[in-house]
Amino acid sequence: MSIDWSRTITAEARAAAALEAAKAEARVTLAAAVTAARAALITDLPGQSMIYLAKEAEARAWMADPTPDPAAYPLLSAELGITAPDGASLAQIWLNLATLWRSTAADLEALRLTTRAAIDAATAPEEVGAAMAGLAI
Repeated sequence: MSIDWSRTITAEARAAAALEAAKAEARVTLAAAVTAARAALITDLPGQSMIYLAKEAEARAWMADPTPDPAAYPLLSAELGITAPDGASLAQIWLNLATLWRSTAADLEALRLTTRAAIDAATAPEEVGAAMAGLAI
């Protein structure tokens, strides 16, 4: 009887499989963490992100207009007296919120990309764990 060595799983093969499994799990965990962080910051309604982008565009146009006519700014007109008493105040609120969102989104994106790069570069499961240690969102 002879031994068929072609089916032997080497320690290197086991280590490579463990590393790939750790990376796959880390990628799923990273995506879930970023998704949860983003979900805490957004209004999850169909089309709401488009409305926020349109509000920001209207706010920029309002602020640049030397004599803005509320009729030319339908989203701003619809919210006047609810969130702010006048167009300039409301436009500034919308611009401030857009700036805050961009800053937070940039921080989250940097964390996501940096963590993903560290996961991809890991050569051992312990390095994958170290990459995930910085994920405190």
